[in-house]
Amino acid sequence: MSEEFLEYDVAVVGAGPAGSNAAYECAKNGYKVIILEEDPVVGVPVQCGEGLSCFALQHLDLKPNDEFISANISRLRIIFTNGNWMSVHDGGYELDRDKFDQFLVKRATDVGSDLYTSARVIEFNSEDKILKLTYKKKIIFVKAKIIIGADGPKSNIAAWSGLLQKEEWRDKLIRAYELKMEGVDVNGFDMYFDEDIAPDGYLWVFQKGGNVANVGIATTAKDTVNRLDRFIQQKKIDGKVIGKTAGAIPYKGPLEKTYADGVLIAGDAAGSTNPVFLGGISTAMQTGSLAGKTAVESLKADDYSAGFLSRYQKKWMKLPLADKSLLEAAKVMHAFTPEMWEKMGELVGKSDVTNITVLGKLRVVLKAFYPKYWILIPVVRYMPTVMKAFSITRKWGW
Repeated sequence: MSEEFLEYDVAVVGAGPAGSNAAYECAKNGYKVIILEEDPVVGVPVQCGEGLSCFALQHLDLKPNDEFISANISRLRIIFTNGNWMSVHDGGYELDRDKFDQFLVKRATDVGSDLYTSARVIEFNSEDKILKLTYKKKIIFVKAKIIIGADGPKSNIAAWSGLLQKEEWRDKLIRAYELKMEGVDVNGFDMYFDEDIAPDGYLWVFQKGGNVANVGIATTAKDTVNRLDRFIQQKKIDGKVIGKTAGAIPYKGPLEKTYADGVLIAGDAAGSTNPVFLGGISTAMQTGSLAGKTAVESLKADDYSAGFLSRYQKKWMKLPLADKSLLEAAKVMHAFTPEMWEKMGELVGKSDVTNITVLGKLRVVLKAFYPKYWILIPVVRYMPTVMKAFSITRKWGW
């Protein structure tokens, strides 16, 4: 193989929402940026449920675009094991995730970023900040002042930088499996918390547009395919499978450190996913943008030390997406027994809780468990935390 040497101000590994937003922030400020994407086509294969809140776009000054939106969503329902449900009316979108990722990376290349697809990073010299990659039957060495690792939940950049022990990180990943199905009647986003079928996770049926839906499961259990099939049969979801995808989602909070000398880690690579609903697009976009802005500050100061770059983590840990209540709420929800979920469903019936006050929600919980208040003892002290987490999640969690 022939060899080539390239030099950049910033090298971004991964062309997902985190990487593309980081590259955009750097390139629009006049810095030389390269984006290295392992897959031949950005955004393919799709590896998520594709839901995104209106707030996520507004926060980053992005306008909704028919180019990447397949459906406008106005209602999210949590459906209980007895068939009852509660709904929240919030604005959001079901994306064509591949097109959305391509839109974001084009925004980055339009301001000057170079994009290399089918570029597989195989080695990283963390001392000299040199990436070694294979690209078009060549070996390419890329030297950069700052490396931004946005290479997903099993991040090589984080591991090579000493920020991630892969054996330990595997315990922080939840399995996800999803079918795209045609002929499914659903309006909005339906979410099912059923610890019997999906321990530590949930199941979903998301409106995709027309009569197409994403039907999926996220769980710590290994047999995701069989469990999702069981759910589909149980709910009598009758549709034709037109696509499949699978992946891993970080669900136990962020890495302890998301920076090192000359290195920043963003998105799923940093473990920034919301642990309540496992949404990662919004958090990836935000951490990616902050990583890019921090890289710009570093380049202007000509300081690439871990001490200087630590400001990145300080910034993003102040965002609602990093609030500790999210992780605590997820633990509480998955401590609920099937009986507890059923009792909640019996009381709620079929209702919209969008405008119910915190006190009203507390009354719902107390009535749901009357007279067995003892069931609530293990979780009642966390109820303010759960309420706070759901408030954050309505904007930031999907």
